Amino acid sequence: LNRTVAVKVLPKRLSKNAEFVQRFYREGRAAAQLNHPNIVQAFDVGEANGFHYFVMEFVEGCTVYDEVAESKVYSEREAVDIVTQITRALLHAHERGFIHRDVKPKNIMLTKERVAKLADMGLARETTDHQAALAEAGRAYGTPYYIAPEQIRGEVDIDPRADLYSLGATFYHMVTGRVPFEGATPSAVMHKHLKAPLTPPDHLNTSLSSGCGVMIEMLLAKDREDRYP
Repeated sequence: LNRTVAVKVLPKRLSKNAEFVQRFYREGRAAAQLNHPNIVQAFDVGEANGFHYFVMEFVEGCTVYDEVAESKVYSEREAVDIVTQITRALLHAHERGFIHRDVKPKNIMLTKERVAKLADMGLARETTDHQAALAEAGRAYGTPYYIAPEQIRGEVDIDPRADLYSLGATFYHMVTGRVPFEGATPSAVMHKHLKAPLTPPDHLNTSLSSGCGVMIEMLLAKDREDRYP
């Protein structure tokens, strides 16, 4: 169709691992069921000459991670705008029965016009896929700096509020320049998500409105019952 696309290719060494191949196709199928301006669009998934490939929309720009890695601290207005766009993307996914499970700065792409697009459905799971939930029970899937406590515990019953926690952790990083919890090892970071009190974001960035600070703290509640429904 004469359009520029991005092609993700599974490395040959991983192609021998059935679990990796299965997850790769699951990502493609999950992305293909979602059609939203704030989600990177999937076009095709397949195999050629032993290579598994996934064709998707090419997003010209950068990621939120690229900007925070350069020590950018977002203004409240800009952060709220980006987070609102990703909330719309998550709402679309959740209404179609998918939980992303890996919302983080690296998975939020920004076009040159500052349109935010949620990427990487590699850990996405259908809420109705009880077989996958049971197979993954007791294992922590996600990224340590942004993972929800219930994902750390490997709970079977993961729901959209896990994505809200990860979005809150991303929001926190954007407006404070720091992740919510730091540690020497991934397990130390995850232990803090479970047990350590959160330093309020407006204590680190005093220009934040109290309303924004409260919103981020609510997203980062350790008990999902205390988060937004």
